[in-house]
Amino acid sequence: MLIWLALGVFLGIHILGARAVCNVCASVSNVACISNTAFQFCSGSALPFGPVYKCPTGYYCTANDATCNTDVALRSCIGCGTCNSDNTFACLTATTFALCLGTSTPSQIVGSCGSSYVCDFDNPYICGSPAAGSQATCPGDSTGTGLDVSAVTPTTYCSIVQQHGRFPYGIDLNTTCRQYIYCFLNANNWAGGLYYCPGQTYFNSSSRYCGTEVPARCTDGIASLTLTSP
Repeated sequence: MLIWLALGVFLGIHILGARAVCNVCASVSNVACISNTAFQFCSGSALPFGPVYKCPTGYYCTANDATCNTDVALRSCIGCGTCNSDNTFACLTATTFALCLGTSTPSQIVGSCGSSYVCDFDNPYICGSPAAGSQATCPGDSTGTGLDVSAVTPTTYCSIVQQHGRFPYGIDLNTTCRQYIYCFLNANNWAGGLYYCPGQTYFNSSSRYCGTEVPARCTDGIASLTLTSP
């Protein structure tokens, strides 16, 4: 009862039009949304701390003075789990992401950022350093499970993906970034082969073609690339 009474202070009827940013303390409420429906109070140094509180069912955490609001358009962490404007990637947790392969839906090919990097929806290189101004798009973190993409055979890879076409194979700038797997159906069974991009080109996971531009997944901030089962 005490928790719900406390929450009542944060429920209001007016909308200010502000959208919260994950893990950032809102100046009007001194509260930080840590997901679309949960928040923490902030310390005097403007850092979220202490217990996690949840908004009532049907309410979303916002940056307004009324922290919990029924307007879904004002929810926090708007980019979490959503492919970016270039359909390159989607942040899944504070430090993990999924490649979008040129579509608006995250794929089963999941990567992780380096130890000092976070997944930033607005960073064209996927992972950025907080010291350089990058902000984690998603709150919290969890350990993902999957197979190392470069450690499975092309046929195993394709049997998991179950899609026709070309797919990225790895993140090493000098080797696997220049390779790709081609998946196809063979007598109702998924099969695949490993191919090399010509010359000094790299495989672009969004266009699914080889090009001279270094793909975002092959930059310094990326630590690994794995393949998850459906």
